[in-house]
Amino acid sequence: MSFPPSTPRPTGNTPVDQAMAGARELAVEFSGRDVPFGCEADVLAQFGRLNQETDRIRYGMLPALARMEATGALLEEGGQRSIQAWITHQWGTSPAEARDLAILARALYKQQLPLVEEAFQGEVLSLGEACAIATSTEKATAEWAKVLETVDEEFRAERPSVEGFRARLEFGLIGFKAECPQTSVRQLRDAAKWFVARLDPDKADRDYDETFEKRGAQFSPTFESGFLLRMWGPGADNELIQAALEAYTQPYGPDNAATPKHQRVYDAMMRIFETALTHRGCSSLSRQPLATLNITVPLKRFLGDETAEPAVTEDGVVIPDQMVSRLTPNSWLRRFVTDEEGQTLLDVGQKKRCAPDPVRQAAGFKKSYCEWHQGCDVPRSWSQYDHIVPFSHGGATSADNMQILCSTHNRLKHRLQTKMNRKIWEHHHAQNRQDTETSGDRDGEGEPAPATAP
Repeated sequence: MSFPPSTPRPTGNTPVDQAMAGARELAVEFSGRDVPFGCEADVLAQFGRLNQETDRIRYGMLPALARMEATGALLEEGGQRSIQAWITHQWGTSPAEARDLAILARALYKQQLPLVEEAFQGEVLSLGEACAIATSTEKATAEWAKVLETVDEEFRAERPSVEGFRARLEFGLIGFKAECPQTSVRQLRDAAKWFVARLDPDKADRDYDETFEKRGAQFSPTFESGFLLRMWGPGADNELIQAALEAYTQPYGPDNAATPKHQRVYDAMMRIFETALTHRGCSSLSRQPLATLNITVPLKRFLGDETAEPAVTEDGVVIPDQMVSRLTPNSWLRRFVTDEEGQTLLDVGQKKRCAPDPVRQAAGFKKSYCEWHQGCDVPRSWSQYDHIVPFSHGGATSADNMQILCSTHNRLKHRLQTKMNRKIWEHHHAQNRQDTETSGDRDGEGEPAPATAP
């Protein structure tokens, strides 16, 4: 395939053009070098800093683009009506990324997110994280404005205004990022849902009701003697469906190595249907649940206090109060006693390597993702329970000595620890050889001393 020669873009002779040309040459030259053995970490750190500088350049352009959009210059001179369209064509990004950048640009131009501006300049936030906060804040604030339009004066007097809602949400997300520096964009968006549930206690129930009204399922036989099944409904019900499918799906193993995941899920659904038909006439069913859905409900929330923290699954999904009420009569309740801040649990440790269920539930309390120190987006339900101090080194199987790690980072931790131990032993052996040789020179022997005394 051949392409016609493109017209080279003019580089210009401004100080900015010259500085960027020099910086680009240095960056490309550095990236093209062979990475010496053992220097991979330093090279990756340099790549990260290069990306941070690129983000800062793009961030600096956004308020000016929003200003030109507001004055009409973006259309007259740039040929695009919106920031999103201009960024999509000029920067070559996807429409979704351009939309997020446009929302951030307008918020910066209107000075609606002063804490985001301060955090970005202080290198606490990346460009993607600033976009995540801006988009989450904009969406939640717009919905809150609609809520205030439909309520009476007494309700509006008790709740924050639109600007107050935005400021509180921004403050909470910036504080969350400062407290957990390795938080990713995905985790910031999930944290935004949690903060919105605190600021607007009725939101989870409103969303559930709205989506429940639009629920549906379609079962359609096909001409090829098959069928199609589609379902849609509230996100909270999704947790129940996933728990049921996981309970009935056969795990991957040598017996079904050739069976892909989607076919095993199909088989699980058929087993669910067969079980439902089998037990349709039963007067009593076994009390042993086939599926487990772990939901943490603060006691105050359970007793009806809407200002308390919302109920969440182990992966951090906010569950509406009406769903908690619906599940409670048929659920098992486990009591967790915490401190006043709800962060510290009582020790339920056991003197055995495999952690029992109470320890697993208490480990990494309120941690919804893999706790790898450099950040990870693998949810808790897909992760493993790891001893912080290894069990072989005397570490207890207790809640405060367990952490949530995905399988990749659990194995990586073991490899890094083994590598470090090997270096420590090599250093000790080298030091011992040097000491014995020095001791032999002083004695005039010139030979190493024996390993043990006679």
